[in-house]
Amino acid sequence: MSEIKFKVIKDGNEKKYIPLIRKMLNRSLMEIKECLSNNGYIDICSLDNIDGLQHMNELIDELQKKGAEIVLYENDRVVETEFLKNILESHFDTERYMQETDDKVIEQD
Repeated sequence: MSEIKFKVIKDGNEKKYIPLIRKMLNRSLMEIKECLSNNGYIDICSLDNIDGLQHMNELIDELQKKGAEIVLYENDRVVETEFLKNILESHFDTERYMQETDDKVIEQD
């Protein structure tokens, strides 16, 4: 199964990202520091986990607001953050279409 994962590029400001990551991912301080200092993945999520992808997108947005530079991967291929946003938008478009189709079927009955 394909995964989306991301890293935060070292910029000397990693300490200001820790509280946000800790709050949003509920990880230990040590684990977060280790990921940041070893250039590890901050979060990993399956492409079929829409709730997880939404949560990841929110975390990335908040980190970027704090000045973090993010590198996003689909499996081992670097992708733009727009890739994640497009996946989410596609999911919601499909969800809306399915709801409209369901509504039409119900109206016909």
